[in-house]
Amino acid sequence: MSARFGLSSALLGALLLAAASAHAAEPLASHQPYLQASLGVRMSKVSDAGFDAFADSDELTQVSLGLGGTLLRFQRFSLAAVGFWDYGARSSTARGSATDLDVHRLTIGPELRYHLLPPLYFFVNALPAFAHSSASLDDGVAEVTRYARHWSYGVDVAGGAAVELYAAPGENRFRPRLWAIAEGGYGYLGSTSLEMKPDAGQGPQRPAAVDLGSLSLAGPYLRVSAAVGF
Repeated sequence: MSARFGLSSALLGALLLAAASAHAAEPLASHQPYLQASLGVRMSKVSDAGFDAFADSDELTQVSLGLGGTLLRFQRFSLAAVGFWDYGARSSTARGSATDLDVHRLTIGPELRYHLLPPLYFFVNALPAFAHSSASLDDGVAEVTRYARHWSYGVDVAGGAAVELYAAPGENRFRPRLWAIAEGGYGYLGSTSLEMKPDAGQGPQRPAAVDLGSLSLAGPYLRVSAAVGF
């Protein structure tokens, strides 16, 4: 993951320099997006031992959809409300059986932005997080699939930068603009149980549970996105 962090930082630096040179003289207001939608990738490092049952590395990669809207503006500062939905999956084996893990993560909350230049802003955010994990284990002995499904709660704390790459021609301040965004931070989530049981009506009448311990998906993360703002 460290190589990806370094490559993303170098690419972002080059984009910042190019965009700043092209737009530094433009007024600020038209570059503060009222609405912004993004598509990207979130890469997390999960070091919890419970994750080992579902992956042969500590990386959890998720597709990331985001939506944000500016609430307040004051000179170079602005306050936005942002939200993200991230989805990813991993698979491996545990105790000789195939395992799968699906993770949905929803975060929503405030983001503070500062425009160093019209096409460049830095931001920090603290977003309450809600995650649903569905872990499964194919039990070949009992000929059933066992599951552990849970909600967990936490918070994402991050900082990053966004640079404007392109603006549609015209004088309308609401014309579409393309942004590249990178952020890094730490995502905390509480632990959940990995006591694996078949769904009701499957397998033996009273199947014994398979206990794989607990799982915490907390860890540092990097998100890289492309966004369209208006």
